Amino acid sequence: MEGLVNFLNDIAIAGSWLLPTACYIAACMSFLYAVWGMWQQRQPQNPFVGKPWIPYVALVLSGAFAAFDRILTKAAKSAKLDMQVSLNSSSPTGYTGNTSPISGAGPHDAILQIVRDFSLFFQTFGAWVAFFALVSWQGAMTGKNNRTKLGLLCQFALGVVLLNPVKEANWLLSYWPH
Repeated sequence: MEGLVNFLNDIAIAGSWLLPTACYIAACMSFLYAVWGMWQQRQPQNPFVGKPWIPYVALVLSGAFAAFDRILTKAAKSAKLDMQVSLNSSSPTGYTGNTSPISGAGPHDAILQIVRDFSLFFQTFGAWVAFFALVSWQGAMTGKNNRTKLGLLCQFALGVVLLNPVKEANWLLSYWPH
């Protein structure tokens, strides 16, 4: 178990280092798309004839990608997760060899310990899920994919929920009979 936890924590740290880069690349691409779209609206071959709001929404998404950590923090506070999301630092949580991974009085405690061990991976995965929800929303807005806005909102909400997996595991296990 120690090797798997350390391996997934290393993957999570790599993902947490790549996420700010992906956010800033997406912000730059959205900003360039917004500027190009605003310029195209003045041209006779305007591709946004029926959807003149698309360049302006791309400009808003550019800001959302640039401030992605603050967006996730506000979404986590709205979900009462009491988390501060930061994209410029990672706090690795490795496996501690002196404690038993299955400790406690039953499966409830064992599951909570496993979730605690893998929490960094869940947090990074949740941030990536929320990031791809925003990327897919831009594609749905422009008509490049066939995703529904409600499905993307649910995907973003799932990403926010995964930011604090221990709290959500406690909530799910509260329905588990002891």
